[in-house]
Amino acid sequence: MESTLKKISGNKYKLTIELGHEELASYIKTVESKVSREAKIDGFRKGKAPKNLIRKEVGEEFILQEALNLALQDSSSKAIDKEGLEVLEASNLNIIENSSSKLLYSVEVAVFPAIKIGDLRGLKVIARDISVSKDEISKTLELMRSSQAKLISKDKPIEAGDKAEIDFEVTSEGLPIEGGISKNHPVIIGDNKFIPGFEDKLIGMKQGEEKEFTLSAPKDYLHKNIAGKILDFTIKITRVEQIQKPALDDNLARSLGKFNSLQDLERNIEENIREDKKDKEKQRIRAEILAGILERSKIDTPDYMIEQRLNEMIANFDNDLHAKGMELSIYLAHLKKTEDDLRKDWLPEAKKQVAFVLLLKKIAKDKNIKPLPEEIDNAVNAIIQSVASRGGELDKDSVDLGSLKEAAAGDLTNEKVFEFLEKTYSTLK
Repeated sequence: MESTLKKISGNKYKLTIELGHEELASYIKTVESKVSREAKIDGFRKGKAPKNLIRKEVGEEFILQEALNLALQDSSSKAIDKEGLEVLEASNLNIIENSSSKLLYSVEVAVFPAIKIGDLRGLKVIARDISVSKDEISKTLELMRSSQAKLISKDKPIEAGDKAEIDFEVTSEGLPIEGGISKNHPVIIGDNKFIPGFEDKLIGMKQGEEKEFTLSAPKDYLHKNIAGKILDFTIKITRVEQIQKPALDDNLARSLGKFNSLQDLERNIEENIREDKKDKEKQRIRAEILAGILERSKIDTPDYMIEQRLNEMIANFDNDLHAKGMELSIYLAHLKKTEDDLRKDWLPEAKKQVAFVLLLKKIAKDKNIKPLPEEIDNAVNAIIQSVASRGGELDKDSVDLGSLKEAAAGDLTNEKVFEFLEKTYSTLK
């Protein structure tokens, strides 16, 4: 095997590898031996069938493809070790020649950037107590009642308790605000999920009616981008419905699942709220630990990774807008912003997220944290079973089992790193 390394830019390199006939033949032999041990061929015990029958059974193309995959994986790993690279990720595989006499290919690798984790003594995140109030249970019960409610279209004016769908646009000093445009947006009059006073302005309006009004956002409003601002609203009522909720009793509980009584349902709600709070608290602790480590560390964050993360953030935002019947270009035009403006606004968050990813990988490497092979296999099997339980079916010909294992290994490694961080840097009151 021969290999050459060429720097592309920053922490990215191009690795070119060449294998000769004898090396390729050894990979084919390895695959044939493996298939021979596993294949069931009538008239022969496992591992005892002749090679010509094995080739006929599984196909010449299958063996050559498996040998190619093995050659790529094994030779690239050896070349990386030879060059002393600490690889973060590999991409852009390019097979230049693949014949019986030679395999010549190149692959781009990104190596770990410079990461220096500082002194973490004194880093400690305090875990909060988890409790569930009766008010939280009551609010969830009301949501369940609402989910079982009947909606009756009405031509009469909107009243408290009704559901309305509205088109709205919000501006401040003549300029649209971020998130201030929506179509067919549902509003329950009395839920008070909008800016104070907004739902009151809808009372008395009818379907098809339009209205303009002005409200002042409280200085301590949850959404900081509009807190304390004077807001101008333009709205149109597209639908009005009366909500008829079922009685809060044992019958409601039975209709919602395997509950014998309202008391059973309340216990289940309490358990679910508690578990949800535990999960959110775990996420908070993990984020604060990583933020604490990041503050004490120096990371040379690769520009290409930041760019990739920004692309993902923009794509996810675009998908969210599509789900609401909106286009990113139109949304940005209303805000008098460009996609470049959005990328600049989100750049700090993208940098932080990339830094978190690199920290997790660095800690896993330094502490030799990795899942066991059987844990990876169990995770992959769980994914397959999950798809099957939902009535789906994985196409064995199209599914990339290697990629599935790689993804499962990455998730398991991150979880183990987080467990290590929680044990080391979090504590109860």
